[in-house]
Amino acid sequence: MSTVSRIALGAFALGAIALAPVSGARADETEMAKNAKVSLVQAIDAAEAKGGGKATEVEFEDDNGGRWEVKVLSAAGDKLTEYYVDPNSGQVTGEANQPIEVYFTMLKPEDFNKASTQLKAAVAAAEQLGGGKAVSAEVERESGAVAYEIDVAGADGKKDVKVDANGKATLD
Repeated sequence: MSTVSRIALGAFALGAIALAPVSGARADETEMAKNAKVSLVQAIDAAEAKGGGKATEVEFEDDNGGRWEVKVLSAAGDKLTEYYVDPNSGQVTGEANQPIEVYFTMLKPEDFNKASTQLKAAVAAAEQLGGGKAVSAEVERESGAVAYEIDVAGADGKKDVKVDANGKATLD
């Protein structure tokens, strides 16, 4: 085996090893989110109440024993804040300002604010279609309109559900 082949094989093996814990960690986060006392929708409610705007994205992270991280766009559409919500109490435990310019490169804040379907309604549609509990959700642009991508964890595994601007959910 040539030196180049050994280096390439070694790099491949190291890459595979490096990626293995990530997929396991993501599975653990999914289970933690699925079993949290506070649901994704309850976390959205807490963050929206604190931020006075609309949630654009939510995911569960295993940081500090686990927490919901909810991004909320202010009512004026000029500020994006990530709120940390305790998965046991539903209390907002912290926050961090997010760069709005980077987040809304393809979708304008006013498009999101005017969308007929907001994140909580999209989550409800996804949970119904996916037959489980939403563990992450994010806003995206599809054909010039607001759409959502939601991960739903159920007894038969995790499903990716897309919800369009009109609230129609489909399996991705």
